[in-house]
Amino acid sequence: MVVHIAVIGSEKMVHEIIRLNQNERIGIKPFIYEKPEESLKLVEKAKGCTVLFFTGPIPYYMAKGKIEEYNLHAVYIPFDELAFSLSLYHIQHAFGIYPSKLSIDIPKKEVVYNIFHELGLDTTSIFIKEFEDKMNQHRYTDEIVQFHYDFWKKGETSFVLTSVQSVYNELQKLNIPSLRMMIPRKNMIATLEQAVTIGELLLSKSSQIAVGIVQIADQHDQDHYDVKELKATIFGFLTEFARKMNASVKTVDERTFMIYGTRGGVEQLTDRYRVFPLLNHVKEMKDVNINFGFGFGITVTEAEEHAQIGLYHAKKLNEHSVFIVTEEKKVIGPLNKKITKMFELQSQDERILAIAKKTGISVSSISKIVNFTNLRHNHGFSANDLADYLQLSRRSAERMLKILVEKNYAEISGEEQPYQKGRPRSIYKMNF
Repeated sequence: MVVHIAVIGSEKMVHEIIRLNQNERIGIKPFIYEKPEESLKLVEKAKGCTVLFFTGPIPYYMAKGKIEEYNLHAVYIPFDELAFSLSLYHIQHAFGIYPSKLSIDIPKKEVVYNIFHELGLDTTSIFIKEFEDKMNQHRYTDEIVQFHYDFWKKGETSFVLTSVQSVYNELQKLNIPSLRMMIPRKNMIATLEQAVTIGELLLSKSSQIAVGIVQIADQHDQDHYDVKELKATIFGFLTEFARKMNASVKTVDERTFMIYGTRGGVEQLTDRYRVFPLLNHVKEMKDVNINFGFGFGITVTEAEEHAQIGLYHAKKLNEHSVFIVTEEKKVIGPLNKKITKMFELQSQDERILAIAKKTGISVSSISKIVNFTNLRHNHGFSANDLADYLQLSRRSAERMLKILVEKNYAEISGEEQPYQKGRPRSIYKMNF
């Protein structure tokens, strides 16, 4: 099987990765930008590939939200101590410039300080700009160029080391002495191997068994529905759905159907767990709910068990709903919503287990809260926000937050008053 890798980066770096690839198992599709700000749009075009390969951290950081939204798998070439040391060596020996009076842009400034400390070099005349989420990502190149230009114009620097090709191109137009950070072949090859490993794992997972259990909710106000007609309609929808994912459908009883296919088929039809087109067909059925539970597993029995768990979560919602449970017992859903939620029924994460033990809150609830916090990039939120996400009452969410605050896992960071009357709401931040 061929691992299809989307390489996203500047023309120079993309061509270098293509040149380095000697592996017949890899099919590289190039996505070239002039500026890293374009990486967000390129992810939209590249999302059909098995793995996304970014030629540096900056384009990855800029597209991270979209990568997470689409549940994509991505790697990037690190700008680490090796890359910085190589660049510093080149500045000194190729340009004859002593490493002082430098302005540097780099994803993590600790890399610079670590090397300067190891070499016993002074950092007082070194000016560093590291990537920050709050930066204007639509004008990133311009902002970094301005940073370097200001120091150079004032005579505080004599050379620029940049981690971004588009910044280097602009600095050259301004005749500012500069170097685009050098990326060791070792880093490129290691990242390519990492992408292949992830891709092969994903391809093996895509052939896993997938079982779907579809159930018509047993409601008492369905008198105007002819059960046989309803069953025939649903079976028709399921047959067409199964055909698209090369699966089979089996009738269990008047209200239950089973679908047997592969994980890859489910992932493809759901756009990696974001949508569920079949819901568009059944949404007109206002007085009856259709629940879907899908499960993945190494064996049919395991996949069926996970599908039952998915169905259990779907039936808890009083609406047409779809949940998926993976072989790692990760629960995904409900699908077809603005945000697809994800939590784990069991956890190997010692941090989550420790929080659950100290607070008395279940592992699955803590896992959901961690996912909620990550989706919001740890921005402040109210008890109402958490209640909506967890599908709990506001009072239940407030009780959870009270415990988390008492145990120092959360803090009250402010207040909001959305209405002129009434008490202000507390704004919380997590300390996970």
